[in-house]
Amino acid sequence: MRLYEVPKTVFDEFSEKNKIRNFYQTSEYGDWMEKRGYKCMYLAFMDEARTVHAATLIIYKNVFGDYRYGYAPRGFLINYNDDELFKEFTRHIKMFLKAKNFAYLKIDPPLIYRSRNRKGEIIQGGKDNTPLINKLKDLGYIHLGFNTNFEALKPRWNAVIKLDKKENEMFNSFSKDIRNKINNSMRKGLLVYKGTEHDIPIFYDFIKKNYDRPISYYYDYYEIFKKRDMIDLYLVKLDPIKYLETSKYLYENELENNNMILKEMMRKVKKKNLTNKKIESDKLLNVYKKDVIKATELAAKYPDGIIIGGSMIIKYNKQLQFLIDGIDETFKSFNPNHLLKWTVIKEYLNSNFYYIDLNGIVGNFEKENNKYYGLNRFKLGFNSDVIEYIGEFNLPINNTIYHIVQQSRLFGLTNNIGTNKK
Repeated sequence: MRLYEVPKTVFDEFSEKNKIRNFYQTSEYGDWMEKRGYKCMYLAFMDEARTVHAATLIIYKNVFGDYRYGYAPRGFLINYNDDELFKEFTRHIKMFLKAKNFAYLKIDPPLIYRSRNRKGEIIQGGKDNTPLINKLKDLGYIHLGFNTNFEALKPRWNAVIKLDKKENEMFNSFSKDIRNKINNSMRKGLLVYKGTEHDIPIFYDFIKKNYDRPISYYYDYYEIFKKRDMIDLYLVKLDPIKYLETSKYLYENELENNNMILKEMMRKVKKKNLTNKKIESDKLLNVYKKDVIKATELAAKYPDGIIIGGSMIIKYNKQLQFLIDGIDETFKSFNPNHLLKWTVIKEYLNSNFYYIDLNGIVGNFEKENNKYYGLNRFKLGFNSDVIEYIGEFNLPINNTIYHIVQQSRLFGLTNNIGTNKK
C-alpha cells in the first residue's frame, strides 16, 4: 500500500463511512482552517486496487524556518486496533511528511482512555486503552501526558449526553439544580429559536470578551458548515411582556392560595401544618411580586424583547456538539444557557441523533481549589457521561529539528496551531 495526497472528494467519500469519523476530520474543517491562514492536505492510504484503508486531514504551517509542523485534528481515520495496518500507515506517513520537510506531526484521537462514572471515578472492569497508548509509543509517538485541565489543543475530557430517554425521564435525570433553573427560566418569558448568519454580531457580543477571536472566525464557521447543514446558531430571547403576564398570573394564583391558608389558620385547623404552608406561600408571593416589578421594568425598557444568550452547534455523524456558548451577563440569573440546552435536547430526543457533546470539562472533580468546578457541575448536571480521551501525541519526523522546536517553544520562540475550545 502507498500513501497519496488526494482530492477532497476522495477523502470525504472515505471519511463519511469511517467508524471514528468526526467533524474535525472533514473537508469543511479543512476549508475553515485555510480561512485561518493554515494550509491543508488530504492523505489516503491505498492498496493496488485504489481501495482506501485509512485517511487523514493534516493542517500545517511553517514552525522553524522552512520546516513544517502538522496536526491531524482528532487523529487519523484508521482502525487503530489493526496493528499491521497502523504500523504500515505510520511508516508511510513519516516518509511522506519527511519528503515535505515536516519536523513533526501532532494527533489527538477521539479514543476513550478509561471508562468513568458520572463522578469521574474509574469503572472497574471498564475500558482501558493503556495497551493502545503503549503501542503508539512503541511506534515512535510521544505521549504528551494525561492533562487534567485545558492544556491541549482540544479537550481531553468531555461531557456527553445519551439521547436514549423519553422527555420526562430525561428531564428527571438532571440534577435538582439544573431542573430548578430550567423551570425558573421558563416562567421568565424566555424563548429559544434558531438564528441565521445575520444574528452572528449579536452572538459575538456575548463571547468576544472571553475569546480573543475576530468575528470572521464565527462567520466562516457558519458559512462553511452550513453548506451541508452541519451547523446551527441557537439564540435565547427574553420576552418581557410574556414574563410580566406569567408573573402576574402566578402572583394572583398564589395570593388566592395564601388567603385560603389564612382563613384555615383562623379556624385553628391543623395550625402547625398550615403555618408551614403559609410561610412557603409568603416566600412565593415575595418571589412573584419581585418578578412582576422586574418584568414591568423590562417591558418598559425592551418592549420588543432582547436576545440574552446563544450557542453555536455542530451536527455531524448523528451527534451534536456544542461548539461555543455565550450569554449577556446582565441576565445571568435568568439561566438562558440552561433553557437553551434543554430545548436542544428535547428537539433531538426523537431524532436519529444518538449523542449531544457538551464539549470540554476538566478531570478534577473536587470542589476545593478547582476554578472549573462550576463548569463541571453545570455540564454534568444534565446527567452527562464523563468521557476521557487518550490525549495528544507528537510523531517526530525530523528528530533533530523536532527537539530544537520543543526547546524553542519553552522560550516562546514558536507558536502552535489552534487553541483549546471549551
